[in-house]
Order: sequence, then C-alpha cells, then structure tokens
Amino acid sequence: MLPARWLGFIGVVTVFCVQLASPASASPACPTSVDDRAFASAAELRELNATVAGFGVRATGSPAHARLISWLERRVSRLPGMSVRSERFDILRWQPGPGLLLSGGVVPVAAAIPYSAPGLRSGDLVRLPATEPITAANARGKVVLRDFPAVDRGYLAEPALHQDMIDAGTAGAAGVVVAFPFPHEQVRGYWDPHTGTHYRVPGVFVGSDAALELRPGTRTTISVLAGRAPAVTRSVIATLPGRSPERIVIDTNTDGVGWVQENGTVALLALAEHFAGLPLRCRPRTIEFVFATGHLHRPAEGSEFRARALDADYDGGAVAFAFVLEHLGTREFLPSAGSLRPTGAAELSGWFAGSPVLARTASAALTGRAVDRTFVLPGSDVPVPDRAPPQCSFGGIGTHFHSHLVPTMAMISGPWTLWAPSFGAEAVDHERMRRQTLAAGDAVLALGPVPREQIAGPYLDLRRARAAGAATCSHDLPPECAPTPARNRSDGR
Repeated sequence: MLPARWLGFIGVVTVFCVQLASPASASPACPTSVDDRAFASAAELRELNATVAGFGVRATGSPAHARLISWLERRVSRLPGMSVRSERFDILRWQPGPGLLLSGGVVPVAAAIPYSAPGLRSGDLVRLPATEPITAANARGKVVLRDFPAVDRGYLAEPALHQDMIDAGTAGAAGVVVAFPFPHEQVRGYWDPHTGTHYRVPGVFVGSDAALELRPGTRTTISVLAGRAPAVTRSVIATLPGRSPERIVIDTNTDGVGWVQENGTVALLALAEHFAGLPLRCRPRTIEFVFATGHLHRPAEGSEFRARALDADYDGGAVAFAFVLEHLGTREFLPSAGSLRPTGAAELSGWFAGSPVLARTASAALTGRAVDRTFVLPGSDVPVPDRAPPQCSFGGIGTHFHSHLVPTMAMISGPWTLWAPSFGAEAVDHERMRRQTLAAGDAVLALGPVPREQIAGPYLDLRRARAAGAATCSHDLPPECAPTPARNRSDGR
C-alpha cells in the first residue's frame, strides 16, 4: 500500500483559516487521481485509435509513418505550455509490398516477411522441420518451407523466424515460406520479425489453407515486391514544464501496424491533454512525452537512444522515472479448431516495476481502476545474480530504460493480434484501454510528490554496482544488414 496521507490539524486553527480564506482566492486542491469525468471517453479513444490505424502500415521511415508522426506532432504542439522537438535517425528503409508465390500454380501469400530481400528467385521446395537448422547442405538454391514456430503467443516466435531468415541467407537458399496454422484471412498483413535487419533472401507468410497447396519437390518461384532506400525518421519529444525541471518520461513507439501495434500513441495523447489541462502548481515535476521511432527498425530504436540520454542525465538529478505504455486494451484470442478465436476475456498483461515504491503504486492504480488480468512484475527473464540489474527484460521497450538503470514502469501485453492487423478494431476493448490509461495517469499523479530517492529504491545501489564494474545488460542493437553469404565474401572464407 502507498504511505498514508498526513492528516491536517483540526479545531480552532482550522476554523480561523477558513474564516480568513475567500472563496474567490482559495486555490482548489490538486487532484490525487485522474478525474475520469474530464478524461477522454472510450469512444474518443477509439476514434483516435481509428485515426492512427487509418494511416495504414507505419513501416519505419515510410510515407505513412512520416504522416502519422506529423499528425502526432501537430496534436501535442497545440496543448498549452507544451514544447516539441525531434530526434532524427538515418536508416535504410524497407518499404513493404506484396509477395508472390508460384508452386504448381499461384499460391495466395498472406504477407511478405518484413525486411526480406526484394526480387524474384526460384528453386525446388523443401520442407524442413523446426528441429533441423537451415544450412547450405539442405537449403542451397532451394525454397525452404517452415511451419510457424509452436509458441504460446505469436510474438514469442520472433527469435526463431529471425534466425531462419539469417540462416537461409548464409546458406544460399532461394527463399523462405512460413506456413501458419491459421487461415489466410487471419494472418493477412502479418508483420514480424521486427528487428529491422535487412535479410538476404525473399520470404513470405502463407495461411493454413494456402499451405495445403504446397508440395515439396515442386519447382517454386518466390518474390517480394518491396523497396529499399535511404530515409530519415524521427522521434517526437513533447515537454510539459512542472514546478521542478526533474522529469517524468512517458514513452511509446509510433511505427506499427493495425489497432494494437502501436496504440500507446493514443494513450500518450490522452495523458498529454490531461496533464496540460492541470495548473502548473499541480505538476510537481516536468513531464516528457516521447513518441519514439524505430521499434520496427531496431538499429534506430528511438526508445533505446532516449534511454541512453536519460541514463547519462540521471545521476545529476534530471530524471525521476520512466513509464512505457504499449499494446493497451487488448482482447484475448487463442487457437481453436484451426483458427484464432476470441475467448471473451482480456489478454493477460504485465505492469513491470523496478522498485518497491513503483510496484506498490502500480498495484494501487490497477485496483483503483478495476483493471483485471494484469500482473505487477519485476521482470520477464530469469534473474542473474550480481548483474545490474538482475532482470533485464520488461517485455518490450520498457527494457531499454530499466536496463539502463533508470527507474522504470512499463505496461504491455502480447496478444496473438499484436502483429496480425487483420483483426482490426475487434482486437481492442477501448473501455479497458481507458481504464488502463486512467491507471497510468493515477500512478503518475501519485508519484509526483514522492522523493526521487524513494522512487528509485534499489536502482541507486545498482547504479553504484555498475560503476564499480558489475556485469550489465546488453544494449546492442540488431545490425541493419544480415551477414553476407559465405560464398560471396571477398576474403574467400
């Protein structure tokens, strides 16, 4: 539980003060929780989310992504007291296009695998089970057919998908086909891996119905009609001054697909509007809203670069804590009878918190807003003793701030609909999204007056341990280009 509030004195002194105070001059007390009567309604959040999704696939640095960023910038720039700036990143953009698969006839393609190589190639189709690595011996010159990894949620498949694309490139394969256990319409437009590494082979996803048409040994042509070109993308950082320059940083990413990835932009807009409407005296700290780029092109992961800057500023007292919001209001869909079906429940979600004060604040906020099926967690990976911190992962982009030892909270879910935009608005319960966003606002208000050292808790000792040479989390970002196939290396190896 949060510390109890101090009670004011009552009696003669109180009466005397009341008699002296003029109703016209008395300042109303600052709120200790968000006034939900004045906050964006579920319908308004849905309308904002429809606008974000309406930009289409917001591939990093794409025209659609740039238009969304400009729209977000205009929205926050209009808020009273808000100052806005950008951080820019040069990237090699991957502009998505359709995939083509010919194998004894035209086979419907659900999506091109993100960052797969543009072009057209042919080879015999070979099915390789998940237990068999892709090598030159079994895949050179061939189109490799893989089943989508057997995982509890789709996002957990990313490491295997990424490794298969890397291995297929180094093996000299003609391409990769990944077959889902769900029908074409449900996986149409699927987008993962999102490492941002440009692969050296074309790759496509197919639904379970299309996969029935594939016959190993058949001459197969695979093509991805995508574009690669240098581009510039940017993060937008909107700063709302408080009584102290010490910052609370609220972060999400802007690149994404569909209604789930990334609807944290909607929550940040609603929170920015709410806090901008409070008088300055009710904002103990400055609030920084980070609309970060690069989560779908992680060599330019804007949240990582923002976390590095906060890490450098933290010991000087410039930062109180960071708070990341991702994938809000999601409904649970689970495999059943060969397709994904709604269970009627909310998707399980995590509220990661790196200190006791942050964890207690998260628990109180969730209870106060009746947000169910959400767990307050210290991390999602196995703790490593003597590492600073022992757990690196906060499940998403909150990892960047926490692993840099900036006191961090992060709210996130990982539904099957995360990378499957075909589910549209059905994937999101906007009433739940509103309760989650209200809980986030309540937590920010509750922590506003709490001393920085109390918020930090163990982070201070962890920062000292890191300075003394303790092991740390990796902050390496993926390479922008996959390794060159061995036979094409100039050194002859």
